[in-house]
Parts: sequence; structure tokens; C-alpha cells
Amino acid sequence: MMEHKVDSRREELVVYLPDTRGVEIPPWGRGNLKLGPNIYTYSKLPDLPTEGGTCPGATPACREFCYALRIGGVVRQLYEANTRRGSDLPALPKGAQIVRIHVSGDFDSEEYILAWVRLAEAHPDDVRFFGYTRSWRVPTLLGSLERLRALPNVQLFASVDASMSDEELDIVRHWRKAWLSNDPRA
Repeated sequence: MMEHKVDSRREELVVYLPDTRGVEIPPWGRGNLKLGPNIYTYSKLPDLPTEGGTCPGATPACREFCYALRIGGVVRQLYEANTRRGSDLPALPKGAQIVRIHVSGDFDSEEYILAWVRLAEAHPDDVRFFGYTRSWRVPTLLGSLERLRALPNVQLFASVDASMSDEELDIVRHWRKAWLSNDPRA
């Protein structure tokens, strides 16, 4: 066990964390308080590619409200490991029925999107996939995202915010939209 000291306002708090050296961190997360325990997740590092992340369609508003930019520790290590995989997706966990694509991060290349197409096509009847993306804002990725979105077991939402013009939003007029919570159009 590793000892980790946390400075609290009243007194020093000692938290004992397991020593994870040499232990492989699994690429898939499983649920949370919002999703429930039976939904598997796959995430990558958030932020712009120029900042080491995988969010090429991010807006300043998106970056301002992104909770995942504040995540550290083992969760960040998992996202980093998944980011280093590039477009090489791991096999789905046994028994997965619902997968949320990207609690953190986004589609950052055509090859990566096509890897998700192949994974969803390999599980047409037993697994449903869903996710939210701003990568629709990247013209070179839109066609592959449309291909992924067209699969019957995939639901992609266009993640949008108040900084986007009606002309820009027209690109995803046929998509379901997920508005940033502070947007008056939500």
C-alpha cells in the first residue's frame, strides 16, 4: 500500500491507496452515479489536440465547463492509456450491453471513428452504443461520424453550445442535440 497524505483544513488526513505498480488499468470504465452500474464507458483525454487531448471540435465554452479537464489520478491514467492506443480499440468486456462512447475526450481521427464503426457492426443485436460529440465541427471527420451515427445500434448526439451560429448548427440539423447546460436554447 502507498500512503498518500491529503491536507485538510482541520487536520491531516492519511488515505491508504493500493500500490498499482505493475497492475494493468482496464481500458473500459463501468458506470457511475449518473449512468448506473451496467453501462460500460470508454474515454480518452479531454482538451484540444494541441494541448494533448482528443477534442478537435471543442469550443471555449466546452473547455470552460469540461469537468474531465480536472480529473487526475488513476482515472487520468486510464484516459491517457486509451489515448495512446490511437484507433486500436480493445475488445468489449464480456456481457456489455450498453456502451457510452467518451465520458471524456472525443473522436479525433477518421481511423478512430471507423474503429467504432467496426466494433458496432460486430455487435448489431447485442450491444447499443451512445455518445456525445463536438467532432462534427471538423469537416474531415463529419462523413465518418455520419456513417457511425447511421448504424441502428448507435445514437450519437451533437454536443452544442451558445457560441455556435445557426449556420454552423445547420450542419447537424438532422442530429439529436445535447446543449451545454448554460445555453438558453437548451
